[in-house]
Amino acid sequence: MDQPPHPDHGWSRGVTVVENAVVVPPRSFGEHPVCGVWGPDGDVPEAAHWRDEKRVPRPLAEPPEPAARLSGTHLFGGFLFGHFGHFVVESLARLWLTSEPAQGWLFLPRRVHIKGVQRLHRPFFNLLAPEMPVSLLREPVAVERLVIPGQGFGLGAIARGTPEFRAMLRLRTARIRSNGPRRIYVSRSALGGQGGVLNETAIERNLAREGYAIMHPQTMTLREQLIWYKSASHVLGLDGSAFHLLGLVARPEQTIGIILRRSTGDYANIAAQIEGMQGHPPAVIDALRANWMPPDRANPNFLSTGELDHAALAERLEAGGFIAKAQAWRAPEEAEVEEAIRAVEAAGGQPLVRRVV
Repeated sequence: MDQPPHPDHGWSRGVTVVENAVVVPPRSFGEHPVCGVWGPDGDVPEAAHWRDEKRVPRPLAEPPEPAARLSGTHLFGGFLFGHFGHFVVESLARLWLTSEPAQGWLFLPRRVHIKGVQRLHRPFFNLLAPEMPVSLLREPVAVERLVIPGQGFGLGAIARGTPEFRAMLRLRTARIRSNGPRRIYVSRSALGGQGGVLNETAIERNLAREGYAIMHPQTMTLREQLIWYKSASHVLGLDGSAFHLLGLVARPEQTIGIILRRSTGDYANIAAQIEGMQGHPPAVIDALRANWMPPDRANPNFLSTGELDHAALAERLEAGGFIAKAQAWRAPEEAEVEEAIRAVEAAGGQPLVRRVV
C-alpha cells in the first residue's frame, strides 16, 4: 500500500490491527523523519502520514529495541502538531474511530519542541475523544494490540474528509449550542499586523452596519468559537486557519465566504474541507489588487499583506448574498491606506514593496 489517502475509498476509511506492534517516534526531525509502526511483516504503511499526496515519514527499515511495553489495546493517532492549523487538519485525522474499546490514543511528536499534550490540544481531545487518555511517545514502545484508523482528513485530496470522519464531527459536536450571532465576520485585525489585508477594520465597519458580529477567535475558547460558527447563517472572513475550525461544524444551509488575503492557492484545502461538510463549495471572493511583501520576495507567503479593491469586494459580496447593496460600501480613504502600510511595515520591521496582482 503506497497510495495517498482518498476521501471516498481505500485505506483512509479502514482500520488496521497490529498484534505485538512497536510504535517508533522520530529520533531526528526534518521534513521526512524515520518513524511509524513496526509489525510482524515490517513497516506498517497504514500508519504513515500523508500531506498533499506525498508520504511524510520514511518507512522503518528495522524496529529499535522498545523502551517500554504496553499491554492491552491502544489506538494510533499519528503525528501531534504544535501549529494550530496543522494540528486541527492533520492531528485529528484518525479520531473518527469512536467504537473501539481501548486504553488510550498514542501520538508521535512532529517537531522536537513538542514534549507532551499541550494546552492547545486538550480542548480538542476533550471534545472529539472524550474520556480517552492521550499520550505522546518520545521513545519506542511495544504495544500488545495496536488499532490504526485510516487517515480520514488532512491536506490534499483528503481535505474533504472521509464520510466516517465527517460523521464523527457531527456526533461529537451535536450538543454544542446554537445561540450565537447569526452573521459573523472572522477577523485577523488583532493578530499583530502581518498576514492580513490593509485596512481590515474598514471591512469590519461596513459589515457591522450590515448586522455582522466581529469575531476575534484568538480571544475565545474552543467551545465559544464553535457556538458562533454553528449558530451563524452567514460567515465571512479572510482565508486562514480559523476557517479550519469552522469546517468542523459547517452545515449545508450556511452561506460561507472566504475573502482571499494573498495570491496563493493555500485557501484550497480550507475550501475543500468546508465543501466536504456542506456538500457544496463555499464562495471564494478574490478582490485582491496587490500584495505587499519584503523586497527580496518575489511571491506572497503567509506573512504577506493583501491590498483589496473595495469596490470589487463589495460587488462580489452583494452578488453572493452577504450584503444588501454594494453602493453603500465605504472604502478606506487614501490617508487610511497609507497609515495601514506604515503600520504593517513597522510590525515587520522592514519596508515593503507593492506587487500588483
